[in-house]
Amino acid sequence: MRPPSPMDRAVLDVVQQELAAYGDVADTQHVWGESPEMWFVEVQPVNRRAAPLSLAFDGCDLLNVNVGATWFEVFPFGDDSLDHLRAIVRAVLAGRVEEAPPRGSAFARLYTEAGTMRVGHVHWALPWAWRFVRRYEPYGDPVTLG
Repeated sequence: MRPPSPMDRAVLDVVQQELAAYGDVADTQHVWGESPEMWFVEVQPVNRRAAPLSLAFDGCDLLNVNVGATWFEVFPFGDDSLDHLRAIVRAVLAGRVEEAPPRGSAFARLYTEAGTMRVGHVHWALPWAWRFVRRYEPYGDPVTLG
């Protein structure tokens, strides 16, 4: 097992910073994945209708992302990609995620401040309105400090 790299820690920091606005709404772990040899940030929401989130930096320039049942990659991923990651995390925490199954080949829309991200498995063109779509709920209400 290798120690977490500065980028592994940066990915964890982004998640923890964004979760801080919500309070105690999720269980977060930073765990070593033996087979892929990567550090994973695993976020399991208390609200079972919210999307779980998993992030793993490959040690070079690729970030693996799982949101609900949808998997995608962010490439190239570096220090200048952390704001993009922050937008993804914010969308997931706020429940701005729609997903079209089936599991293993799902694809999703993430509604970020910068616009709609379409991610996941590539499918034949079919209008979104014709699909069975799962809409994830937010992790909770942001905590107001003050």
